[in-house]
Amino acid sequence: MNLLLNSEPNNQVKILIVEDDYSLALNIEDILEYWGYTVIDIAHSGELAIEKAYQLQPNLILMNIRLYGEIDGIQAAEEIWRNLQIPIIYITGFADKITIERAQSIYPFTYLIKPIAKNELYTAIDKALNHSDVMLFRNEPISAAFPI
Repeated sequence: MNLLLNSEPNNQVKILIVEDDYSLALNIEDILEYWGYTVIDIAHSGELAIEKAYQLQPNLILMNIRLYGEIDGIQAAEEIWRNLQIPIIYITGFADKITIERAQSIYPFTYLIKPIAKNELYTAIDKALNHSDVMLFRNEPISAAFPI
């Protein structure tokens, strides 16, 4: 039996990019659109990420940790996860132990260190989308154990 339940075409998968480096965000957007995903918006702050998540209801969020504004990506992810259960992939240049532990406490689906390789990003997105589909199919919380 094939458990890859994410059978929707990629263009029906809505992704929100949260990145304060606009040129990097546009680069990621180009890559995602080339792969057939729909980028619904780019947010540059934690506050805007929360607002856009509620407003646009993406299937997945790519979240930088260090952002403009009063709250960082981890705090934004915590708010989004607690209330919307949207899968989050962290993309960051910070790999110190404290930051990683903070990020992992919010149930990210993975944590990618910049610069990111395209194949790592593609694999992370595929795993996050398929894992969330499997958990919903099993009627289990998405926060069930998932290898980071």
